[in-house]
Amino acid sequence: MAVTHETEQVSPRIPVGRSTELNTLLRQAARARAGSARAVLVRGPAGIGRTSLLSAVADRLQADGVTVRRFGGRPDDNDGTAPRRAVDVLLAPHSDSVPADPHADRRRLHGHLLGLLSAGPLALVVDDAQWCDETSLRCLDFVLRRAAARPLFVLLSQRTECEGPGAPVLAELLAHDRCALLELGPLDRSEAARMVESALGGPADDLFVRRCAEVSGGNPLVLGRLLAGLRGAGVRPDTAGLRRLGAVREGILASMVPDLLAGQPRHVRRVAIALAVLGRGEADLLGALCGVTCTRVEPALGDLRRAEVVLPGAPAEMRDAVREAILGGIAAPTLQQLRVRAARVLSDAGRPATEVADQLVLLERLDEPWMLAVLRDAIAESPSRAATRAAVRCLRRALESRLTAAERKDVHVELARASVPTAPATALWHLRQALATAAGPREQAPIAVEYGMAALGTRCAPDAVRALGHVLDGLTGEIGTAPAPADRELHTTLASALLVTAVNDRTAMSVARERAASWPVPQGDSPAERQLLSALSTFAALEGRTAEQAAALARRSLRVEEAAPAGWWVLGSSLVLSLADAVDEAHAGLERSLTNGQARYAPWMQVAALAGRSHTLHGTGDVTGALHDARAAVALAEQNGMTGSVPLAHIALGNALLSQGEAGPARTVLDRIARAGDNLEARVWEWHQYLYARGRVLRELGDLDGALDAWQRCGDSLDEAGVANPVLAPWWLPATDTLVRTGRTAEAAAVAEQAQVQALRWGTPRAIGLGLLAAAAVARGRARLQLLGEGVDALAASPARLELAKAEYLLGRELLGRDDARGARHHLRRAIELATRCGYHVLAALARELLVTAGGRMPQLATSPLDSLTESERRVAALAQGGVSNKKIAEALFITTRTVEMHLTNVYRKLAVRGRADLPGGLGLAAGH
Repeated sequence: MAVTHETEQVSPRIPVGRSTELNTLLRQAARARAGSARAVLVRGPAGIGRTSLLSAVADRLQADGVTVRRFGGRPDDNDGTAPRRAVDVLLAPHSDSVPADPHADRRRLHGHLLGLLSAGPLALVVDDAQWCDETSLRCLDFVLRRAAARPLFVLLSQRTECEGPGAPVLAELLAHDRCALLELGPLDRSEAARMVESALGGPADDLFVRRCAEVSGGNPLVLGRLLAGLRGAGVRPDTAGLRRLGAVREGILASMVPDLLAGQPRHVRRVAIALAVLGRGEADLLGALCGVTCTRVEPALGDLRRAEVVLPGAPAEMRDAVREAILGGIAAPTLQQLRVRAARVLSDAGRPATEVADQLVLLERLDEPWMLAVLRDAIAESPSRAATRAAVRCLRRALESRLTAAERKDVHVELARASVPTAPATALWHLRQALATAAGPREQAPIAVEYGMAALGTRCAPDAVRALGHVLDGLTGEIGTAPAPADRELHTTLASALLVTAVNDRTAMSVARERAASWPVPQGDSPAERQLLSALSTFAALEGRTAEQAAALARRSLRVEEAAPAGWWVLGSSLVLSLADAVDEAHAGLERSLTNGQARYAPWMQVAALAGRSHTLHGTGDVTGALHDARAAVALAEQNGMTGSVPLAHIALGNALLSQGEAGPARTVLDRIARAGDNLEARVWEWHQYLYARGRVLRELGDLDGALDAWQRCGDSLDEAGVANPVLAPWWLPATDTLVRTGRTAEAAAVAEQAQVQALRWGTPRAIGLGLLAAAAVARGRARLQLLGEGVDALAASPARLELAKAEYLLGRELLGRDDARGARHHLRRAIELATRCGYHVLAALARELLVTAGGRMPQLATSPLDSLTESERRVAALAQGGVSNKKIAEALFITTRTVEMHLTNVYRKLAVRGRADLPGGLGLAAGH
């Protein structure tokens, strides 16, 4: 809009820090008054003081009797063209018509100029001349040349960080030396100091002033607003105030955005709004969103960067405070339309679903089906819990929209998937709604599978088993006796989900066991069959069938590495193999689960795999490695709010701490999980391992009655659940010894007898050896000595180095009690070696005391990092050090290449080396030599 100022008397003003420039312009004006027409262009960025300087000059001239005509150029919605020509406002009466002939037009305007000059000196002041129309500026050049000997002063200003229709003509005026140039630079330090002291009170610290000048760029407007913000915040101009300058500057820049954009052409404003909606983006995306061609987007971004609205670099990105200021000035309906358009543009451009969802989550309603699909994809892709929560909020709003039954079912399923990690109860509710909406068993089947997985470890597991059974029966009746391959795979997936949902719930196990009794064992030719094999292997292990049978099923389930990420079945089979003492294969499966959990950002899988690996390492005597993995599992569980949902991590930590002699911290860890555990008593694996560990802690703290009570509860609960595996939670071994110590020998004998039966049926050297130790606890005389010796021999053939250390100690103690000091010393030294290498320092100390009593000497063992290696790790590392390839190592040791890689990774970690070339000597020596 053009603005004119008629001749009037005003008080003279001096802009802040511009006295030198003001005097320069007044000298030029004085020469013009003397009869030599002059023109000056004042140039500088927004806020540098151009307008105030021009106003000051105009005020001085008016006070001295000069006629001043003013025009302020401003862009409108038509690419910056003013509604009236500048020269018509400055020189001609408003009622005059404009001749069609340009020469006649210029002669007419020149005549008006002469009329104005006849009354005395004349000053024409044009602010923001870059917005003036080209015709007006060329006319001013024409009349300036024709009035060269007249008292005419033309004063123009140009904003440098943006383009306009008048900018090319202004460049021509300067190029032909028909206009002098006055560049307005930043304030110098003395001028900035005066502003600081005036606004905040002096004296001002030099460093504070310099920083204010740097932050504001020496721009008077920015500096003034900065100082106003500092004054409002109570900041003093001293060293202490320096820390608050950065935060205040962002707010000031945001407050200037409306003024900065108001002076920009329409296409620049459109680009700024598009970038505010997207946050960041390339020129093609911005152009598609705002309807501006790419050839104009890049220059517009350049203008916005110079104005500090857009950050330097590519892709273009907007400061957060500036973005909020721009979006805050857009009407809500308009902003909603922009976000819908932005989502479409991003989707059409093939951008990640999470980027598209960033726009959708801000909408009030989701009215189009494609939006739901994008949100589902975003939840699946998102590595961020914050992004998932935003998508969940959006999907909840979608339920209030007009959806078809199928769309509503899909929304419930996606909400369930997003809620499972942190809010399983919410996930289960959504899945129940989806099940109720689904049409027929085929559509219900995948939902029922997710319902079962979400119910794992919760009080809803029995209900999920019933739901799975109902859908399974319906699907069985629908597909008949000769199902198509896809239907057979779906049926098998349902069956495996039913078993795995029930296998960790004491109340649901019996129902699932009855169903599975009549099912044929699959070959493992498809992913669903391999999942079913895993579930069957877990049932076989818990029911106490032979370890060989359970391990065979687990191996078949893992024989093929699926293209899809590893799921619960890999973890379950790995734990079965661990119980069966197939520790190398168990480690490989756990490593596979851990790797997939990291790749998929599945924290529950990572926590469970770390906890499972900690239990396996502890069972092989690697207490240090077990403690490392247990702490990592607990930290990850707590970080993701899963303290109660994955209690196995805390149980693993308690066991590892206990083996290092830290009974107090172990009790704290176990007490915490007991308080936080969600339905802990119903879980087959975790509840019994918790009771076993708790009993061990209480015994170490001297509470024998409490320990026996915990172990008795463990045994009773296992019997009620029909679990007959002796090594899942071998409570019976410490219970037998403690019962004997308290004089309850008959009870101890009954416990030991039942344990031996189960141990022999399971059949692993570990189980047999532990059973023999339990029998030895209640035996007397030579029988006791013989059982202890047999127990040592059995455990020596197992990977259970920690249990072997205990057995060696017991045998040494028994021999010492029979005055066989020489035999005692042999076994006590072996116990010390094993316990030290395992990190079981409490047992090592006890064995040393007995060794001294037996007349033996054994200096403190200088443990080597090599001692932390398991036998399998040592064998693999020795071959690798000799230059044997991973494939050849796998063939030589009858293991998989993945297992070799896993062992080498563990070796490198334990020995703190980078690779094969750094492996130390001594790997070929057998452990203990």
